[in-house]
Amino acid sequence: MQNLPISQPLLRRRHALALFGAAAFALRTGPAKAAAAVEKTVKVAPGLYELAVSSTTNLVHVASAGTRGGKNAKLLGLDLRTLELRSTIELGEDGVFGVAVNDKTGTLFGTSTRDGELVLIDLKAGSIKAKLTEGEGAHLRQVVVDEAKNRAFVTSFGARGKPSAIWVVDGAAGKVETVISEGLEGGITGLAFDAAGDRLFATALMSNEIVEVSLEKKAGIRRFAAGAEGTINVAFDPASSRLFATNQKSGQLTVLDAKSGTLIKAIETGAGALGVTLSADGALAYVANRGAGTVSLVDTKALSVLSNLETGTHPNTVAVDRRSGLAYVSNKAKMGPRPQPGQAPVPPPEDPNGDTVSLIRA
Repeated sequence: MQNLPISQPLLRRRHALALFGAAAFALRTGPAKAAAAVEKTVKVAPGLYELAVSSTTNLVHVASAGTRGGKNAKLLGLDLRTLELRSTIELGEDGVFGVAVNDKTGTLFGTSTRDGELVLIDLKAGSIKAKLTEGEGAHLRQVVVDEAKNRAFVTSFGARGKPSAIWVVDGAAGKVETVISEGLEGGITGLAFDAAGDRLFATALMSNEIVEVSLEKKAGIRRFAAGAEGTINVAFDPASSRLFATNQKSGQLTVLDAKSGTLIKAIETGAGALGVTLSADGALAYVANRGAGTVSLVDTKALSVLSNLETGTHPNTVAVDRRSGLAYVSNKAKMGPRPQPGQAPVPPPEDPNGDTVSLIRA
């Protein structure tokens, strides 16, 4: 069949239709999303540990324990975009390690692990407003908050024959309201709070389990295998009723059904998987891999690793700004050898990639 010449008006109409089709496709699909990346990393201060974003101060607050043997602990506030230092709260001997913020009251709760105290810091005033203790020798680790009821929950890791416990703190009264110890065998470390169920999920490091804790019954009421080794931290997604647990020994993130306790999938993220935080919409899980020096971004629906980003020497904790979606990572530094009794502290080795905070845009 012979090809016939196409008129110019017809060509123009076809060209216009092609352009319209391309534009319609672009509107349907949207612009290509940039890959997740570490936008900035800054050196901050010695002895960095956990961090938390506050809408009260519009800063990311990071705990600096200071130099070993010193009395120079601080809580530092960094700009959410530039990571420039904006505030310093001197803590002296009251160094905190785990941190969580109640923005309704402008209070930061910090675990002073060395002293067995929970330190309550007024972020607006920039000062300590209370120090809470319960018993002797508590090894406090993680703290999470219930903003709606002005409560905080704190894990006390059981060691040297001392049982694990969870403190329930009344934020308004500034006191420990209840100490839960029943059903918390196995070395309790990490916590996640389920507001709708009025319960906690805790990680049992020594037994590699998740423990469901009823706040009404003030006891651990159920436990199930975490599906990997060295279970240390956990996050809960209420929309899917799933738990995301980091397992430091096996370097995995395990995903579990919170209703049945069934293992859904074990995902390889990296050596020393430690901190885990979910994005505001629950679509991403950020996993700080302490041994690998990376942060894994995990798709919580596909249950696959999207990116492994190098942030610093020992990534410790990830905090997410729920307004902007930006994520912040604290990176610990290499440690020097512990001094023998009677000897002066040994200075740590030079580590340009340690004691830093990184900003991730996903």
